[in-house]
Amino acid sequence: MQMQLFFYPLQCREVFKYFKKLISHFNQRDPQSVLKTVNPREAELLDAAAGVFIRFRLGGINFPPNIYYKIFKYRPIADMCASSPKDYTQPGLKKPVAPQTNSGWPVIQEDRSGWYRRVENNSWRLFCCKLGANKTMDFHYSKLQRQQDVGRWRKKRNTEWLKQISESISPV
Repeated sequence: MQMQLFFYPLQCREVFKYFKKLISHFNQRDPQSVLKTVNPREAELLDAAAGVFIRFRLGGINFPPNIYYKIFKYRPIADMCASSPKDYTQPGLKKPVAPQTNSGWPVIQEDRSGWYRRVENNSWRLFCCKLGANKTMDFHYSKLQRQQDVGRWRKKRNTEWLKQISESISPV
């Protein structure tokens, strides 16, 4: 037990070093190729002319931390809706505006509920590239059929394992 307590911090450091090295490797690669492994649909939108780079960070509440990524741009973005934020279809906006006076009366706040508000949808996303993440499992409604499928799958896996062992043992 004492040896396990001694080696646990060393093991945690090695895991942290591995993740740190992995993140530095991803930072040196092309953003499109990195994103293609995780999110191929967004990777199609990235190209060299877009001026995009990806930042990675570690996070999570458990120790083997998760890797999160966020896409940034170093080229300017033109937000077309920000230049005309009002909702011009409301009838109240078509009335002439009264001139403001310096009489000391407070100016009435106008209702900006229909105006354009920019929403940032680029939050930190989980970088998950598990091998079996997109694997689909066939589900049958019958419990008996599911048990038979699992039995066939186990038998197939066992025969493949035995075949692999016999090939490694035989000097052919």
